[in-house]
Amino acid sequence: MSSCNVRDRLLEVAGPVFSEKGFEKATVREICQKADVNLASINYYFGDKERLYLEVICLAKEMGVSRVPLPEWSSDTSPEQKLRDWITTLVMRMMGTDSWSNQLIMREVLKPTKACGHLIQELIRPFLKIADSILQEMLGAEVPEYRRMQCVFSIAAQCQFYRVSEGLVTMMLGPEEKAAHYDTERLIEHIHQFSLAAIKNLKQELVSSEIESSSSFHGV
Repeated sequence: MSSCNVRDRLLEVAGPVFSEKGFEKATVREICQKADVNLASINYYFGDKERLYLEVICLAKEMGVSRVPLPEWSSDTSPEQKLRDWITTLVMRMMGTDSWSNQLIMREVLKPTKACGHLIQELIRPFLKIADSILQEMLGAEVPEYRRMQCVFSIAAQCQFYRVSEGLVTMMLGPEEKAAHYDTERLIEHIHQFSLAAIKNLKQELVSSEIESSSSFHGV
């Protein structure tokens, strides 16, 4: 195999091994055996196991984004539609094709290693920032960033629950009930409507608070 092929082969094999066993339990020996390459290949092409893992994380991120890209919006797209698209993208990335890249990113989110810093910087933070800008459109720029981010985290947590607790949900409801009422499209619609109601309630709460503050200021 050429140098390029050996490097690609190592990444191709290492992905499923890391997603199944995690960084600590996966071994360089197993990866090299599965790739059918010399044991020294990882050091030669990546430097060490940690660097190989980071490269695999980068590949997993690229695979996830290319598999389910966020739609492009026109200037007249409503923030409500943007929020639905954002939720759809997150749900589909979490619950879509059960590839090793999907599993590995979920493993890293739930049990972070040093490589999670790369995911935060290159994938998670930019994606959440998009949601924050949508919330800013809906709530107004005067709402503190921490309140908007609380909303973003709450919305993301709803999406994550159905991925992380899928087995639990199936056991509680039964497979027939789950299949009938908890398919991906219905979950997206529920999370969207539930989130819109919460955002509307927060906006009303903030308006009421402003009115009370104004009344107090004028001595009413």
